Amino acid sequence: MLNREIEDLGLEIDIAFDNNDVSKLEVLLVSCDSLMENETSENHSVLYFYKANCYAALRMIERKDVDDTWSWHRERLVAEILNLRKAVAESGFEKLDEIMQCKILTNIANGMSSLGRVIESISYYEKALSRIDNFAMALGNKAIGQVHYGQHLYDPGHSGIFFFYANKELNRFGSEPILWDCGIQQDALETFMGYRDFTEDVLEDIEFDSKFDFNNFSLGKHQKEQDYRRWCLQHKLFINPLNDVFTATIAANDVLHLPSHFYAVGEEPRFPKYFNLLKQELIVARHMLYEFTTADFEHYSDNDVLLENGLDGVYLGYRNELLKNSLRISYSIFDKIALFLNDYMKIGLKVDSVNFRNIWGTYNKKNKALEINPCFLDRENWLLRGLYFLSKDLYDQNFTDVAEPEARELHIIRKMAEHRYLGIQEYPAQVDDTEYMKYITVDDLADKVLKMLKLSREALIYLSLAMHIEERKREETRGDGIVVPIQFTHL
Repeated sequence: MLNREIEDLGLEIDIAFDNNDVSKLEVLLVSCDSLMENETSENHSVLYFYKANCYAALRMIERKDVDDTWSWHRERLVAEILNLRKAVAESGFEKLDEIMQCKILTNIANGMSSLGRVIESISYYEKALSRIDNFAMALGNKAIGQVHYGQHLYDPGHSGIFFFYANKELNRFGSEPILWDCGIQQDALETFMGYRDFTEDVLEDIEFDSKFDFNNFSLGKHQKEQDYRRWCLQHKLFINPLNDVFTATIAANDVLHLPSHFYAVGEEPRFPKYFNLLKQELIVARHMLYEFTTADFEHYSDNDVLLENGLDGVYLGYRNELLKNSLRISYSIFDKIALFLNDYMKIGLKVDSVNFRNIWGTYNKKNKALEINPCFLDRENWLLRGLYFLSKDLYDQNFTDVAEPEARELHIIRKMAEHRYLGIQEYPAQVDDTEYMKYITVDDLADKVLKMLKLSREALIYLSLAMHIEERKREETRGDGIVVPIQFTHL
């Protein structure tokens, strides 16, 4: 239950925004923090939402004078998303009114889409729609995100499917009751109708077969493989953009690779080799998590292994080690993506020093800000920028600006698993962590591994599609000349 002071704070934020009062909004940010003490988790969630609204208001006031559409400096929006995510992370979030929950989830999704993280944004729109399936702003903006996602694919067949499903969502406006949280927003409705008309025109031009059966595809010959593929579909883990649209069997494959691209005469065609290894490592990490979920507690490799009881509740064995190794592999993919970018974008960092945080620029300790590499700043590449902002979900001690509340904890867990000791407990036990050893329950670790797999999948898709955008831009500047195609064979 909100107290009067918190209710008044929300009204003050709205008034300060209406008056373009930047100094008042800065004061109200501090007020949000001061009211956190001794409040319920439910009210914490509301206060984080109010903090996010302060950052959103500051951002919108500042952008009146500056067009930041393609800016790589979006500190206000990152802070807004971080606080919205903190609101969702509170246990009291589920006690909020469903409309409030949907507003928070939709605002996260809108922010993610603006940053280029379209996959994560669709995920948040779906979380909102799982609560209220006709919530207008989630419904319409999800469809717009699908259109933009489809426009950035290099496979026109896949693009058509994105447009088709976006059009289905947009046609719900006007054909069924839609819930607008603050009354019908005419500007938003007109935008949604514009995208509906656009997708209808495209689908007509390409003669899209709306009766095509997307579920008429094999999941494999054997029951084990079929079960595994269904699990991947349900968790949206296939390296295939279609799995972000639906769980139909047509999406049950890892079909995404690199787009057509060019090399100088005598240059080694190396990027498909890099991407092969990135994909294969993610697929192995993915199967490790699946094997963990389906494996028996006892494995034959655990037989006749002498181990001592540590009296700390740690359960040792093959099954739990699958989780650790899935986390290690999926986390390591990000630094390898940085190596890919270092080579492809000709950034020139020493190979031994490259990681997924420093590839984007150098951290200025004096100004406490990242100085982004100029080779990125002039790129109007939505998904390359999405890959950059995805890096803010990973913690690094030299780059403290993060958009994910769990970033530091994930970093510590990965470090303990990789370099120290991570004890996996079936149930929480009364034992303290040390600098040598950290404890975590198996369910908590499984959730974090799934989160990391989804994040690394998202990064691989952005890498491929960002390269597609970049290659089109390079083709425009290259001009006429002899181009010799190289045909790779499928393994």
